[in-house]
Amino acid sequence: MKNLKINRKTISKDIIAGLTAAIAAIPDGMATASLAGVSPIYGLYNLMAGTPIAALFTSSVYMAVINASAMALVAFDALAPYSGEEQVKAIVTLTLLVGLFMLAMGLLKLGWLTRFISNSVMRGFLTGIAIVIILGQLSDLTGYAVQGNYYLTEVIDLLRNLDQVDLATLAIGILTILIIIVLDRTRLKSLSMLIALIFGALLVKLIPLESVTLVGDIPEGLPLPMLPDLSLVPELLLSAIAIGIIGLVQAAGVSQGYPNPNGDLPDPDGDFRGQGLGNTVASFFQGLPLGGSVSGTALVVGAGAQSRWSNIFTGIFVAIGVLLFSSQIENLPLTCLAGILILAGFQAIKPVEIRKVWNTNSLSAAIFLLTLVATLFLPVQTAIFLGVVIQIFLFIFQSSERMTIMELVPMGEGDFEERPAPAELASNRVTMLLPYGSLFFAAAIDFEEEAPKVREAKHAAVIVILRGRHNLGSTAIAVFERYARAIQENGGKLFLAEVSDSVRAQLEKTGAIDVIGADNIIPTGDLMFASLQQVYEHAQTWTNSAEESD
Repeated sequence: MKNLKINRKTISKDIIAGLTAAIAAIPDGMATASLAGVSPIYGLYNLMAGTPIAALFTSSVYMAVINASAMALVAFDALAPYSGEEQVKAIVTLTLLVGLFMLAMGLLKLGWLTRFISNSVMRGFLTGIAIVIILGQLSDLTGYAVQGNYYLTEVIDLLRNLDQVDLATLAIGILTILIIIVLDRTRLKSLSMLIALIFGALLVKLIPLESVTLVGDIPEGLPLPMLPDLSLVPELLLSAIAIGIIGLVQAAGVSQGYPNPNGDLPDPDGDFRGQGLGNTVASFFQGLPLGGSVSGTALVVGAGAQSRWSNIFTGIFVAIGVLLFSSQIENLPLTCLAGILILAGFQAIKPVEIRKVWNTNSLSAAIFLLTLVATLFLPVQTAIFLGVVIQIFLFIFQSSERMTIMELVPMGEGDFEERPAPAELASNRVTMLLPYGSLFFAAAIDFEEEAPKVREAKHAAVIVILRGRHNLGSTAIAVFERYARAIQENGGKLFLAEVSDSVRAQLEKTGAIDVIGADNIIPTGDLMFASLQQVYEHAQTWTNSAEESD
């Protein structure tokens, strides 16, 4: 648990920041719960229990661990088969599994894995999620129960049945969006969603508009603790992992974007553990899964947060709101919540970021499109795992990207000129090679194909520079062994220069050092060019002596 010493000079700012965040989190939490296909109250229970606990343990001082639309979409697929009391048990079990997964990732210090999720995959997934959020609100926004196997077919069904749209429902939903857009340009920005919800509820009650669907029954008081149903674990496990991955990746953006008050960047592993504990506690109080939110963190920081107390107060104020206004929550129109989600979906589409990915290269554009299409046409959790698989193959592809080999030729005064490597080695001559790119997998074979051929060259000395490499891999080691033998058959030598201690240890353990020769493995030096000059002169001396003895 982090330091919670109260600073009397700043605590008032934390209270205001917590109240501001709670006012925004209440309508957002209810809308997110609706997106998950459950009662809006479960999007508030998690804020009351999980947000304060996460604030106690995250490495990030300011991280707001709240509801996330992308996580709710996966929860929708996971919770769809359940109803009534069985659904509540499923919520408890799902959130607990998410919490335990996040906690395990933090305890095992696997925060570094988030850096392997490419921007192309993440941008395609988030853009697809934003579109799915928008299209998924068509029924609540229009009052017509759209039909279709996919979101796009639901759009077609709606267009074919425009006469079935309830105009009152649609008008209030659109009005909600307009009110938020207008207020977001004023000082009332933090209250925009709440004001829009209240206005919609008053409008439905005062006119009255009986065709507009309301939130409905909300349990009074605070939630009672509930134990998970372990028999549901096999059915919910994969969805929980998918939700956990989304939450951790999105939270990684918070870790990097919001330094702590002392200027240090938060530890991703600590943030994982904090989110895990927050979800674990929230699960026992019937809360939906939570995750670190970039927008929520931006709001609490912008509202003047000074310490962890701001997010703790957020949970407290949400609990007070539920205790005092549960009956009013029941009268909120669902079309207002749909309007909030539609606006959030449009705001999540980042044209500038998409353009950057698209203009990078054709591979980035293709990966973005593939992930986007998968998110639109496959279950969200399937799209997530497909994105992970795409990322693995992308990493392997980039690691095996075709390498180039350049020759370094000494120009005097310790300087070298870089030239394309010759096609063949010359007899009684030193050739210094500098490989660019990876030496793993297929790229190691590229070295064998691109390196100068031995052919008839006698007494050739070849220096391969390995500066900055700390791991070769068995394929590269086998390639160097074959190259060394081919050179040695014609009376030449292969030198490996600028070799790190870890690479030398690999050569020793695999026996490759016996093939190349222990004296021909030159360790890395502090001065790069001086070290290369020394290696080159050593090889030149050997070549001259070999030529004279011949």
